[in-house]
Amino acid sequence: MAEIGHASTVVNESVVDGKDESSSTKLPILEFLSTGTVRIRPMMRSQPASSYPIIRRLRSVCDRQWTHPLPVGVFLIRHREGLFLFDTGQSPCCNDAGYFPRAALFNKVLSNFTIEPSDGIVQLLSRQGVKPTDLKAVILSHLHNDHAGGLEDLIAASPDLPVYVSREHWKAFGEHPFFAGMEGATPNHWPKNFSPKIIDYEDRPVGPWKKSYPLTSDGKIVAVDTSGHVAGHLALLVFGENGTGEATTYVLPGDATYGIDVLDKEEPDGINDDPARALQSLRLIKEFARQTDVVVLPSHDTNTPRFLAEGVVYRPK
Repeated sequence: MAEIGHASTVVNESVVDGKDESSSTKLPILEFLSTGTVRIRPMMRSQPASSYPIIRRLRSVCDRQWTHPLPVGVFLIRHREGLFLFDTGQSPCCNDAGYFPRAALFNKVLSNFTIEPSDGIVQLLSRQGVKPTDLKAVILSHLHNDHAGGLEDLIAASPDLPVYVSREHWKAFGEHPFFAGMEGATPNHWPKNFSPKIIDYEDRPVGPWKKSYPLTSDGKIVAVDTSGHVAGHLALLVFGENGTGEATTYVLPGDATYGIDVLDKEEPDGINDDPARALQSLRLIKEFARQTDVVVLPSHDTNTPRFLAEGVVYRPK
């Protein structure tokens, strides 16, 4: 298993020593990076979707156990049109006093981050030979602090970097920063006058999803709706290639699921407001995996580096 906190890189002749030579690459290539680690409450990681949201949240807050350290994962996608980043991970400043907004009442109760300055997204990209100005775009699954925490440093280094967020999520979080702070975002650290590019899904069916949003002209990187964890949460489908140059379809579910084990059990996280919708998103991912061979890469699964390196196909149970 790859060590958490370091890059798990799929390498072929078009990616050498972390340099991007993707102009000759026909299909996207993925790299997994982890901005430190996090321990969370087991009841926060997953619960059956059948109980009421308030009960599920109370169980999470009252849970006194911790998981083992989990990666805080992001994905660098090397495509012939440029470099795309899926999520930005956590900020190295997240443990500083006063970092989180006052509205974030339960953040330290539910999660515990271990992250060094060298684990920040700008530093991780630099070790891959990538500068923030080299990126074509950032796609955010959602605005929770461990998925958008690196945004502040990225935009400081590359002010014109396009950032994509789904319309439903922006309406829920972006237009209501106090609520976003209560729900685990850090609007106090969003870039000044933050105005992301909005994803409006189009009538382009892909697998079991009736709508999607292609982020590249060849349709090899596609956003789909996986709401439930939060309103407007999105996942990426990447029609890429593995380390041996074979065509491989990847699902990057963000926080739609915290791990393959809970995806199999169809148990969404324990702190969302819409467990029924979260369950439906899990079932769509599983249905896609039944229709075609896919490698599912959750952002917080310790097995994700291995799944990526070995091209482990997910077989739904």
